[in-house]
Amino acid sequence: MKSAFVVALSLLTLHSVAQESDVHVHCLNNIEQEKYLLEHPEFEDQIIQEQNDFQTFYEYYLAHEFDANARSSYVIPVVFHVVHNGGPENIEDAQIMDALEKLNEDYSGTNTDLSDVVTEFTAVIGNPDIEFRLATKNPQGECHPGITRTVSENTNHDGGDGIIDEVAALHGTWPQNRYLNIFICADPNGAAGYTNYPAGWYPATSMEGGIYLRHDYCGTIGTGSTGRRRTISHECAHWLNIQHCWGSSNTPGDAGNCGMDDGVTDTPLSIGWSGCDLDGESCGSGVNNVQNNMEYTGSCRRMFTTGQVARMHAALNDNTAERNNLWTASNLNATGTNGPGDLCLAQFSSNTQAVCLGQTVTFTDDSYHNVTSRTWTFEGGTPSTSSDANPTVTYNSSGNFSVTLEVTDGTNDETVIESNYVAVLNSDGEDLPYFEGFEDVTSIPDNENWVILDENGLAWSLDNTTGATNTSSSAKLANYGNTDGSADELISATIDLSGVDPSDDIVFNFNYAYRKLNDSNDEWLKFYISKDCGETWVLRKNIHGDDLSTVTAGSAYTPNDAAHWYTENISNISSSYYVSDFRFKFRFENDGGNNIYIDNINLYPASMTSIAEEELNYTLYPNPATNEAILKLNSTQNIDQIQLLSTDGKVIRTILQNSIATSNEFKIDLADLSAGIYLVRIQTDSRLETIKLLKK
Repeated sequence: MKSAFVVALSLLTLHSVAQESDVHVHCLNNIEQEKYLLEHPEFEDQIIQEQNDFQTFYEYYLAHEFDANARSSYVIPVVFHVVHNGGPENIEDAQIMDALEKLNEDYSGTNTDLSDVVTEFTAVIGNPDIEFRLATKNPQGECHPGITRTVSENTNHDGGDGIIDEVAALHGTWPQNRYLNIFICADPNGAAGYTNYPAGWYPATSMEGGIYLRHDYCGTIGTGSTGRRRTISHECAHWLNIQHCWGSSNTPGDAGNCGMDDGVTDTPLSIGWSGCDLDGESCGSGVNNVQNNMEYTGSCRRMFTTGQVARMHAALNDNTAERNNLWTASNLNATGTNGPGDLCLAQFSSNTQAVCLGQTVTFTDDSYHNVTSRTWTFEGGTPSTSSDANPTVTYNSSGNFSVTLEVTDGTNDETVIESNYVAVLNSDGEDLPYFEGFEDVTSIPDNENWVILDENGLAWSLDNTTGATNTSSSAKLANYGNTDGSADELISATIDLSGVDPSDDIVFNFNYAYRKLNDSNDEWLKFYISKDCGETWVLRKNIHGDDLSTVTAGSAYTPNDAAHWYTENISNISSSYYVSDFRFKFRFENDGGNNIYIDNINLYPASMTSIAEEELNYTLYPNPATNEAILKLNSTQNIDQIQLLSTDGKVIRTILQNSIATSNEFKIDLADLSAGIYLVRIQTDSRLETIKLLKK
């Protein structure tokens, strides 16, 4: 067997891939090795020599140092890097913790299905006695949750360094001689899992020695599943220099596998198994260990052998890739894994921050580490206090309310206070017709008219420098050059549609201004509606890429002409949404493009069209004027306000403030103004009109 193992080393792959019987993947080990060695032929001899040296060390360690009955627990610091593009691969912390729990069951021999191992192999069941423990300190020694999140299009790993580069750019390098790095992504090069054996071709201080894991092969909850839970155990074994039971290839069932070996004496030669045939025999070795975690038998897997455990321990005592530094007392102290970790940060999250009267908010304590007790205080909520980790609170009064969380680990105390964290909106919304020109909005968010969802710190805000139809205000997302793929939302308060006749149609339109930064930008503006005050949302419009705009601007974009503004109509709001707490929202997903603006939002039943869309009948003369101009209005609408503004949106004087009957003439005094262009702004109960006025 040993000679066969040495021969197989000449074909040893640099990468190891775990494939599952319930997913179609292609074998890419030999392709990756060939590609890499074509670029770096000098490493081929080094790789073969390292593995031969390790085999010699392993056999010595097994014969002279390893005691299967002695407990020599090893703790391995772990950090999970979730690399996502806003899809299902952005798994929750709970799924990661579940995967870690199941991993540690397999590596402590406490998995309950171990009792199902067939009698042929019960005598060689091994207990690795290895604990993978989430790091509580980053490489700089600072408090850390042990999980990073990176938004990137590189969540489809192609075997290059794209994912590593993205993580390092945002979170720094986590040296693989101090941490086991596990990268969760959408697709690790077509496989369920992917890693490297310990080797010297990648620097011990880099992250190339990590594990890539497809998100739905991580844990048993969320996107994971029980049948796929052992992929992470399989990959961690590869990371500890354990090969497949049939050797170094990635093609189970290939007759050529009988000429290879995994270098472990108590695993029979195997052709490699994908199905769970407990009586399966191959290679003339009798019954094969198809329940071994290093086969491709999915949920059939449940054990390591004593020889495999000895090989893992040998890898942790070998200097190759400096795996022998991971479990040292000094490294456990430096990574915060020499204990449960000290409490160092109080923080929380919630399922929403804006609700209507009588609705609930569920909070989650995200503090770390080792919280033993906590005290919540909910201003305006019921209950007003709680000690639960995930309390649900009901809000029965409108307003903006703070939330306080105090946590302790028995020694250390931390507190976080979020003022105006929860916005409780009146269930009876604004009357129709609804118009928002942002001229009377004081800020965004204001938790009365508008709330936001901010993923990246570049949130929607009020812009007082530009607007559609030459007005001075609009909602702006400062998206110039933003490439992280995050989404930001602008969310309305409630609007009362309950009085609309079910046979009537809803008219909804708005203006937006946007430019690409580059022709290749593919950014999305999405429009959603809700009939339950934002508890659930339904998509009603997608605009992206060239449909959003074909024009580019090489610098940060600001619309400066009426021609820059587009009008978008929403025509698919059904009568089931005619409720008193109707809400809508805009969601923008970035891709390295440019700023976007929204203005002049109109919402009303089609039966109100004659009111809401009536053109103002006005005359402004003389224009150009010298010392005085006359504005003559003849309309069925009531006028709420008339103002004279400068071109930068500043109010020079208010000509009319109170709503009165129309069909009137108004004098506009220009005597004290210098020559130039001014704006006359007329606001009715349903629209806003701006007229240019030139003074000589």
